[in-house]
Amino acid sequence: MSNEKETPKKEKAAPETIIKVDPDEVSKIIRKSVYAAMGIGIVPIPFFNLAAVSTSSIIMIKKLSELYGIEFKEGVARKIITAVIGAGVGTLASEPVASVLSAVPLIGLPLAVATKPAINGMTTYALGRMFVTHFEEGGGFVSVNIEAMKDSFSSAFKNSRDWLGETIKGKEKEAAAEA
Repeated sequence: MSNEKETPKKEKAAPETIIKVDPDEVSKIIRKSVYAAMGIGIVPIPFFNLAAVSTSSIIMIKKLSELYGIEFKEGVARKIITAVIGAGVGTLASEPVASVLSAVPLIGLPLAVATKPAINGMTTYALGRMFVTHFEEGGGFVSVNIEAMKDSFSSAFKNSRDWLGETIKGKEKEAAAEA
């Protein structure tokens, strides 16, 4: 009989399952959320915008997580958004700037109303793509690499303007074809 004690082996955490999803369904979820965020941007009520877009983004992330079969954790999702946007592009600062801009006589309100929908849409698109990339790499709400997500958000934000322009042009072409 040996006096050696067997030490229990630590089990590795099971990697989260990677699920393939329909890219059209992913695009549909993100596109609807972008349109909602842009619509919210038209409302010139200070700080309403931030709360409404945040809620809209959380709903989008929840739908994406359900599509990928990942348990949604709202608190973690909000923390990720805050960490990524707050440290990344700084779009959260656009809300106070837009509020101040709207107070400038004659040009303030039109300028704020003209830019806020685009900023909302671009940010929402980037958040959606960031979470899609994260989920497709097998990540969930437990396994989060904030630095990788910041990079993903930044890259998606850079692409968002082109995507938004193409999407709007596509809608114009669809409307023209229907007429």
